[in-house]
Amino acid sequence: MKNLMTAMSLVLISGVAHAQSSVTLYGIAGGGVRWSNNHKGGATFQYSSIETLNRLGFRGSEDLGGGTNAIFDLENSYSTGTGAMSKSGILFDTEAYIGVTGSYGRLTLGRQFTVAEELSIALDPDQISGSNVAIAPDALLVTNFFTGDSRFNNMVKYKGQVGGAGFGASYSVGGVAGNTRAGSNYAVAATYQTGPLLGGAGYQRTYNADATQMAQTYQIGGHWQTGPVRVFLSYFELMVSGSGMNSSQRRDRVPQGGITYQVTPALILVAAYYDDIASNLGNVRGASGHKATAYGIADYFLSKRTNVYLEVDRNSFTGAYQTDPTNLAAFNRNPASTAATGVSIGMTTHF
Repeated sequence: MKNLMTAMSLVLISGVAHAQSSVTLYGIAGGGVRWSNNHKGGATFQYSSIETLNRLGFRGSEDLGGGTNAIFDLENSYSTGTGAMSKSGILFDTEAYIGVTGSYGRLTLGRQFTVAEELSIALDPDQISGSNVAIAPDALLVTNFFTGDSRFNNMVKYKGQVGGAGFGASYSVGGVAGNTRAGSNYAVAATYQTGPLLGGAGYQRTYNADATQMAQTYQIGGHWQTGPVRVFLSYFELMVSGSGMNSSQRRDRVPQGGITYQVTPALILVAAYYDDIASNLGNVRGASGHKATAYGIADYFLSKRTNVYLEVDRNSFTGAYQTDPTNLAAFNRNPASTAATGVSIGMTTHF
């Protein structure tokens, strides 16, 4: 039945696509091998596409006149190792929206990133594009803290631009009768570009399924282009309220930075460092610790669309972070270990 539903959905998409002014089939396919240590049971070799999330999508635009266009984007993530969808039962897990765009800005409706998440992506040296938290530590903090989902459902999002200033707001509707906060999210963000310098700030608040807890994030930072080098620097903060009257508030302070270096037209080097200084992990008073993440990536482009890469990463844990359940699960890590190291080699192509 699931295969039939998927096939019917694709047929419907094809039918809609013919009615658009333009439709693009696009995607990313990548794969390789990865060695990492300190798992439960020891070191391991596995198939990986760590550099980016594999995606397949349909993007369309229709000219409505007067400089206004109707747009849509339907995108799914998948594994090249198995061919399986990343999220079972969700056909378009990474993008599923419709909207309009024109001189007044861009309005989109559906499943998508918040404007605060988009700012985090813009301020990250690798665009938080890795498919593994080993090189995308902010993905555990800036997304929906309560569900772990990197996208928000049922969202209304607006983005505008005036000269070098960009601004946006988004609201994800919870849809719970009698409780407008439950399961909802709202976010705002602003950027300013002047010459080689871009700066930005963002804020978002997310409520859990019954609005008994909230998670809010702040971020401020920027990047500066000087010749072939782009330097990134930002500060990120997460605060999670306790679930009871006596529960302590979790707080993560994460100074972070990195560089990208275009060595030649074909070779790009990326390096980054994140220091997650956490207190009251699990909303437990005094449960504090550090998680430090460092990685380096060398990308060599065989063409404009295809590259090979070598990646090295190390994550170290102290204090309460050493036994934090979320990170133990994310790294499949032996709780007796204080660090995890990984090395990946692979290939990625865009189409």
